[in-house]
Amino acid sequence: MFGSGAPARATLDMAISHAEFTRQLAQAFGPLQSPSPQLPGMFIGRHDGCAWRIRLQPMTPARLGLIVLERWSVQIELDAPTHEIRASWWRRFTAYFQKGGG
Repeated sequence: MFGSGAPARATLDMAISHAEFTRQLAQAFGPLQSPSPQLPGMFIGRHDGCAWRIRLQPMTPARLGLIVLERWSVQIELDAPTHEIRASWWRRFTAYFQKGGG
């Protein structure tokens, strides 16, 4: 997704259901932790030396004729000791979330 410019913070606009995002996140990084039951769109975790925090905020759905797609602002913050570990985290995230098409 980002290649050699893997950022520590990013905000993505994603057309995905909350349930599907949660399922794919768990597949990519293992069991999920939510810091508080009052924050159902907040997830924290650690994978291969990279601590991460993800916050989902609803956006206006996308409408394509009769099709309505859920949209989420996905705010990602990474705390990795090296650029390589951060880039590895992004490669894993991309492998689970980027869909082909076209």
